[in-house]
Amino acid sequence: MEIHALRTDDDVILNMAYFAPRSADAVVFLCTHGVAGSFCNTPLWIVGQQLAERGFGVAVLDNRGHDWVTMNPLDRRWMGAAYERIEDSARDFHAAIDWLEGRGHRRIVLAGHSLGGLKAAYTQAYHPHSAVLALAMCSSPRLPDDKAWDWSKHLAILERCDKLSGEGRGDELMHVEMPTNTLALRGLMSAATYANKYGPNAATTTLRFADRIKVPTFLIAGSEEKPQMSFARDMEPALVNAPSVTRVEIEGADHMYAGRHAAVADAVAAWLAKSPGSLSRSSHFPPPPD
Repeated sequence: MEIHALRTDDDVILNMAYFAPRSADAVVFLCTHGVAGSFCNTPLWIVGQQLAERGFGVAVLDNRGHDWVTMNPLDRRWMGAAYERIEDSARDFHAAIDWLEGRGHRRIVLAGHSLGGLKAAYTQAYHPHSAVLALAMCSSPRLPDDKAWDWSKHLAILERCDKLSGEGRGDELMHVEMPTNTLALRGLMSAATYANKYGPNAATTTLRFADRIKVPTFLIAGSEEKPQMSFARDMEPALVNAPSVTRVEIEGADHMYAGRHAAVADAVAAWLAKSPGSLSRSSHFPPPPD
């Protein structure tokens, strides 16, 4: 395992752990963490190591939303989950892809856990790279979630964001009681960032642009994370232009895959072992009854 510091095209420094594949032409699973996580503080850190033990190449990337608040060393710019813009995630992924291409890798799967999966989907939809063969969304949420959120609380927060941004205070930090029923019950973020992630035109509203994704796609969620499982079920039919979609539900898995990392790694490895270009459209589970 190697750890490298990458530099994006807008001069952001990000860390990435790299596990070389057993063979030069093996698929590389390029993945990133969820909100306020890091390359070594994500369920995919353990899953990634288990994939590497199976011979796959793995790269676990810090995106610029790592930790709640951090500072970019080059220009002392405030960054982290409190300040990020989802659209910039494509810059992070492309820096990692460029680095992997420099190592001779031409078969890359773009992946992310939770919010990271939405970032991977956005990147593939709007800034696809020729080296990316497939997309994996691991326990990604529906944002904003009209099925599970306290919508009145969400609208009140958005109104507060609009007021601050209108006063030129969009970078002002807010302690937010998140309107979700997931692990992210409390958040620290700027008004502009909250609107960027959860507003009516947010780049995280993946179902709105799912038809732009044109590579084989893997959707995985645990049986104990009901909102993410519901989103995966809705995302599957929305991927109308993906040549194949595979959806897997891991029995007993929560959002952090506690005690179920091996089961997740087994499912991802089984999918990766197929040729991404020839995956047939299939689902491990039928859609829920109406």
